[in-house]
Amino acid sequence: MKRISIIVAILIGIFFVISPAMGFTPQMKPNLIAIDQANKAITFAGVITAKKWAEFVHPVARGEKGFDPDHWHLIIAGTQSNPAVNRVPLIVGWTTDVEVNDALESLGATGEKLDRRSWYDYKNKKSPYIKELPSKGSKVEVYITWADKDGMAKTAEANDFLVNSTGKKFEGMYIGKQHPSHCIICMYGCIGGICSNATLSTHDYFYGDAVWTLKEGVLPPDGTPVLVTIKLAQ
Repeated sequence: MKRISIIVAILIGIFFVISPAMGFTPQMKPNLIAIDQANKAITFAGVITAKKWAEFVHPVARGEKGFDPDHWHLIIAGTQSNPAVNRVPLIVGWTTDVEVNDALESLGATGEKLDRRSWYDYKNKKSPYIKELPSKGSKVEVYITWADKDGMAKTAEANDFLVNSTGKKFEGMYIGKQHPSHCIICMYGCIGGICSNATLSTHDYFYGDAVWTLKEGVLPPDGTPVLVTIKLAQ
């Protein structure tokens, strides 16, 4: 198995070696996502913050005004990862949600829009929109790859390390850019993520106590560099 350091070196080299040759200017943006058309997959760099995610306690209790959902973010953009504003993901992605959206679209990913009224009415149990329909779109698989202690690549699929109190599995679904949240992958059926979960809605969380935790000993320590691969299921 190839060492993950080789893969990372290639990705870094794309920016630092090829870009100068192309006459890179501040007005141009480097492409931080590797797109694999043959395998219908994209890969980008990130860093693990899972321990911080598991231990983070939001200052506003569930049900109170101003409550910000905790433990929803599987991956969010690095520019938006900030505990001060209640944004602690499992993984910080070194790219943006817009770039991920564009890359997945280039592979042919399609998604249906969720009804925003179901999100904005989440506290109103009498609302006719209280239960949104499941996320619909191109099904995706999410993999995390990192170097083990011997420097060899180790890979885990999302359900290798995620456990939900309902027993349901994470089923990634591309729904596209629908909300300015900067979330790349949400663990519920939320309009905020480029990819969301088709098996659990936001209301399963608010009213069904559908809470995610981590399997111990699967993910590496916080601060570990990783490669995130999002693959269209075929």
